[in-house]
Amino acid sequence: MTNQRFNLISLHDAIDLLGVSRSTFDRWRKLKQLPFVKIGKEILIDKKELEQWVRHHSFSLQNPAHASSASANVKSKDLPTITVGYQSGTAHMWTALIMKELGWLEEELILVNPNRSVHVKWLDAANGTLLLQGMIGGSLQIASLGDYPIVLSQSLRQTLPAFRPILLAFDGKTSGGQGISLVLRKGLEINDMSEICGWPLSSAAQSSAGYRLSKLLQSFGGHENHFEHKEMDECMAGIVKRKHAGSVMWEPYISLAQYHGIGHVLFPEGMGDNYLTGIVADENWARHHEGDAVAYLKAHVRVHTYIRNNPHAAAELISRAKGIPLEITARIIAKVRWDAAFYSKDMDALQQLSLSVSQKICFKGEYLQLAIKALKLPLVGCEPLEGDWAVEQLY
Repeated sequence: MTNQRFNLISLHDAIDLLGVSRSTFDRWRKLKQLPFVKIGKEILIDKKELEQWVRHHSFSLQNPAHASSASANVKSKDLPTITVGYQSGTAHMWTALIMKELGWLEEELILVNPNRSVHVKWLDAANGTLLLQGMIGGSLQIASLGDYPIVLSQSLRQTLPAFRPILLAFDGKTSGGQGISLVLRKGLEINDMSEICGWPLSSAAQSSAGYRLSKLLQSFGGHENHFEHKEMDECMAGIVKRKHAGSVMWEPYISLAQYHGIGHVLFPEGMGDNYLTGIVADENWARHHEGDAVAYLKAHVRVHTYIRNNPHAAAELISRAKGIPLEITARIIAKVRWDAAFYSKDMDALQQLSLSVSQKICFKGEYLQLAIKALKLPLVGCEPLEGDWAVEQLY
């Protein structure tokens, strides 16, 4: 008899349904009697009982010392909400997924004001364009984005006066475009690179991968938009079903394609200039909620330190959360530079992606400086650092 017949859902599904971290879920089980069933080592949740529990409890982020006295009648819609957009399907932005799983944003928000209740909503998107749409609509306050969506946000800032995105920090970085490559269908041979201009290719629209595919096609005389716009899962499926000759993908899809023998990788060392990702927030929200913005960046820097100091534990966490083989998550994590700091070379790289020569990347380094100071780490200035990426000093 299946779990569905008993109306049971998995722990992972319940966490996704509630939009909270594993640590928050476990705390609710202990302090608020969230219903669950344990069969062997597996934790299952009755969906109807969960719905009833939600109707009678608050989705609040509280100090456990105050949790027992919190009003059970307060609904999440009545609480101030911070909506965080992230992309668990993009390896360079796994920081937010780890933060969510460890519950470190909740911890930092408690330190801002132990007596305040806040509802944190996590939105996992397939690409940065979807997150930008949420920010423009006002439903998202902070988001993890790749380099091209970061630049796109700045272009939209000029077009839409009410939209005020700012870059708060960087996330995963790799030199020489490592982490983005062209994956060709298994068995497909290429004699001349210009042949790809006539092949059915795919990539995500308005993305870091899509931008690099456009530039690649242009370099061989093809049309920059001569490819299908698909999500990464669809790109992978298109190669498997032989609908597409290939796709420009980001990690972990590149490694998964190799692992499952789906295709072979051209440009294994990467495509284009340095591949950068970062944290973008609404400027008005950050200005009026400085403590919350700094709390997020504190958790962000803490996760970077955790990944660098405990790479195997971080790889295991991602492997469990995403169902990706551990050897893949470990290999990818080791290749990425996890560093929030602003460098002039990073800002220049973003500027080169800019849709307009006169367009400047709006960043606010003071929030990261406050986070670094609160964590008692060596301080950096608000302005970008000069020179190459430092080996010792990482944030």
